[in-house]
Amino acid sequence: MTSAAAWTILPLPEGAVDVHLIRRVRKSIGIRIADGRVELIAHPRISQARLREVLLARQDWIARHVVMQREQKQQLADLTSLSYLGRQLSIQLQSGQRRTARLDGEVLQVCGIAPGDTVGLQAVVSAWLKRQAQLCFAQRLGHLAAHCPRQPGKLSLSSARTRWGSCTARGDIRLNWRLMQAPLPIIDYVLAHELAHLLHMNHSSAFWAETARLFPDWKNARHWLKQQGSSLFRFG
Repeated sequence: MTSAAAWTILPLPEGAVDVHLIRRVRKSIGIRIADGRVELIAHPRISQARLREVLLARQDWIARHVVMQREQKQQLADLTSLSYLGRQLSIQLQSGQRRTARLDGEVLQVCGIAPGDTVGLQAVVSAWLKRQAQLCFAQRLGHLAAHCPRQPGKLSLSSARTRWGSCTARGDIRLNWRLMQAPLPIIDYVLAHELAHLLHMNHSSAFWAETARLFPDWKNARHWLKQQGSSLFRFG
């Protein structure tokens, strides 16, 4: 059970944060950082003195992740730029009646959106990213699938909030369109991951061996998604 009030306050270089204590039957003490606060998850029998020891021992780790989340939140609120295949584009509003977007060098020109219309801007940029994703994902899938013993079925876009891709038993693959904001190797990793499921519908050692065959640098790509994936949700 989580109390409404904070259990304690942890001073950090970037400012103090609330620490909420969650009592739950579990073997280890867990620390989770979400929405600007720290959650300490521990068995009811663990003393508060022991919890404070653990909290202080992980203070530097907590500080790093709190700063990271604050920076990501600021980035998500900024609609003046866009990450596209890992490179930064500036967004410029242009006059015009038709809502559309066009890439001009390092600038994404968005037409038909009034200044301050964040909902409209989100919709136009998201639609543009989806169009690019349909072309890019199909091309990359064809390149990687050429090395697979079993060919995939239909490719479609996904708008999932918690998954980057999926593969059905029939071989149909869905890929999150927000990946168009990530560097190209990240897209290739997710595709390799789903293509490996054509042979292994699990996450066994054989599955990871197939993923590594298709995309040897999969560990670094997976780490990038864990660290940077939340930044891809600025649009849509």
